[in-house]
Amino acid sequence: MKKISCAVILLLAFIHAFSQEKKIRSFAAEYGIQGLQLVYVKGNKTQAYNIGTVNKGSDKKVSSNTIFEAASLSKCVFAYTVMRLYDRGIISLDTPLLHYTGSYERFDPKDARYAKITARMVLRHTTGLPNWGDDKVARLLFTPDSCFSYSGEGYVFLQKAVEKLTRKSLNDLAQEEVFTPFKMTSSSYVWESKFDTVSAFGNSPEAINRHKNANAAYSLLTTAHDYTLFLQALLAGQGLKPATRQLMFEKSSSGARFNHPIIEANQHIDWGLGVGLQQNELGKSIWHWGDNGNFKGFFIAFPDRQEILVYFTHNPYGLNITADILNTFFGKQTWWQAQWLDYGFKSPKAIKALRAKLAKRGYSHAIEIVEKEKKNNPAYQLPEDDLNSLGYILMSDNKQREAAEVFKLNVSLYPNSANTYDSLAEAYEALGERELAVKNYKHSLELNPKNNNAAEHIKKLSLLPL
Repeated sequence: MKKISCAVILLLAFIHAFSQEKKIRSFAAEYGIQGLQLVYVKGNKTQAYNIGTVNKGSDKKVSSNTIFEAASLSKCVFAYTVMRLYDRGIISLDTPLLHYTGSYERFDPKDARYAKITARMVLRHTTGLPNWGDDKVARLLFTPDSCFSYSGEGYVFLQKAVEKLTRKSLNDLAQEEVFTPFKMTSSSYVWESKFDTVSAFGNSPEAINRHKNANAAYSLLTTAHDYTLFLQALLAGQGLKPATRQLMFEKSSSGARFNHPIIEANQHIDWGLGVGLQQNELGKSIWHWGDNGNFKGFFIAFPDRQEILVYFTHNPYGLNITADILNTFFGKQTWWQAQWLDYGFKSPKAIKALRAKLAKRGYSHAIEIVEKEKKNNPAYQLPEDDLNSLGYILMSDNKQREAAEVFKLNVSLYPNSANTYDSLAEAYEALGERELAVKNYKHSLELNPKNNNAAEHIKKLSLLPL
């Protein structure tokens, strides 16, 4: 009897996991996401999902060993490392970092406000620095510690201070403080030769970022498995004093961003030290996202529930499915992070319904379908950005003709938008229809004389032989 019960339990678990994987594949297919690596942990149970291939057109399947760029999830590992140094009295959270570095080549020496920036400000994103400055300087957006504004520049500045204090490279520090203790054998802030056969490469050799130089803000190379090991240790407070772990997880700054519109999600998003905070129906969670071009990643962890989810993709729309994935594993909730990040369609139901009709009747009927919808319902609307995203999703799936029909629909709905013509021109260019491409690039340039992209493509296309 006992054996039968165990078999039933295992069968139910298998069916549940199969159902979850089916949903993930469905979400991924909707955005043309070819592959995904995901780990979900609840208590002492771990589920790993490796879906699809590392890249479109590739036969190389995603496995648990596939290395992804963690992008900004790099910041959390570095933040933990800094807090370890803080616990040992090596760095102060409130001493101006210029006290440690002496100077910094990215700062304007005429602006004395840089001297106020501390490690605490970096970790809670209140330095006043932009996410990234220009090639020479990172100018302050506002006086340090007066507002929240996400900044990679701040993390690089803190990295320089830490490396000078310890006389060690970032990767050596991370190896000592994080990777070795937590057995993260597939993680590094710089490229290692062992990654050659297991990395989620881009479309060409030029797209591969081998990260010769460690960068605390974005260069971590890792797997969902390894990153989960880090999060499990972080939730348990391993290597940190209890008060220090608590410091990381408690509100240190508001998530209301500088020069951004006020939205409801701001009331539910805050920042700790190195991690985002969210409060929703399930309680308090820590989280972060990563976005390095095509490499996208996300994690969420509920300290009180001991639940963790980490996923990585190599696709420009990899973060568009965050809310759907979270609903699959945690049940339907309000995911304020997804609203705060603002990836995905603004009107997902309308786009989903449109796609179903286009698939049934054909994309060449796009304008006709929408005109009928508007006639039946005068309030019917399709956001310009949603249609533009849909077109590019189709383009990334080598469906240029269908994309062109969606862009034509967007032009008909938003005839005064330079961007709609620019996108339609790109589709025609991809189809080899040069005259139509040039015509639409020119129209885009007329609407927006500053559209350098259109100007460059017109010049390039005019040089091609007839």
